[in-house]
Amino acid sequence: MHWRDAQTTMLRTLVAIPRLGLVTDMDGTISPIVPNPDAAQVTPRSRALLKALQPCLALVAVVSGRAAADVRARVATPGVLCVGNHGLEVWSDGEVKLTPEAAPYRPAIEAAIRDVQGRIAVPGMLLEDKGPTVSIHYRQVDDPEAVARTFRPVVAEIADRHGLTFFEGRMIFELRPPVAVNKGTAFRQLVHDHRLEAAVFLGDDITDVDALRMARRLREEGACYALGLGVESAGTPSEVSEAADLVAEGVSGVEAFLAWLLDARKASSNCA
Repeated sequence: MHWRDAQTTMLRTLVAIPRLGLVTDMDGTISPIVPNPDAAQVTPRSRALLKALQPCLALVAVVSGRAAADVRARVATPGVLCVGNHGLEVWSDGEVKLTPEAAPYRPAIEAAIRDVQGRIAVPGMLLEDKGPTVSIHYRQVDDPEAVARTFRPVVAEIADRHGLTFFEGRMIFELRPPVAVNKGTAFRQLVHDHRLEAAVFLGDDITDVDALRMARRLREEGACYALGLGVESAGTPSEVSEAADLVAEGVSGVEAFLAWLLDARKASSNCA
């Protein structure tokens, strides 16, 4: 269901609940997907809306696969909580705080990086060391589908050899510590820590599916009236729409939703 079609049902309930939180992915959600991940920027309108929503919500947070410090620098909005590496890191009190269980795996990450560098040499492929994880981007190679077919088993074997977990996203391979942390567990923790009675999660990629599913689980458990909003654009995995309660079209659709949420909260007298 498109989010606009739910304004008088699910979303009206959401808006009326006092302790409401907003948790969003970054790339592909409030920042357009770009060939070079270093060039990604949160749109000015998204940033302005996140800032304006803060007095109206109990929490405004960004949960990304990027490193927490990278997320904070790109969001660049005081008061927005920044969670990085799919929940393994949080920017708090002026520093990055790493999930303790992930720290022992840094030597394995370093060894995996050396293996990847020694076995994969494709023009346009980018290796990104994010501290507790490592990502291999192949959006800029000449034939991404061929690269995915050829190197998927190679990267998976490297992960297995070093005791790491292999993941895939939109034209990206990722190696992470085998720790039970993902965007879904991060979303649940934010709901708990901030005593949220209602929450919405927005995301567009495979790594967001855990959080979209968690929203439904929290709602069914009665723990929090949570909704998952899947962001659809070219290349969005079908699993995103399947896991989401509601959908929006691309970054511009997310901006429209955020603007609607801001107006709705103001109208409900829930803004400070």
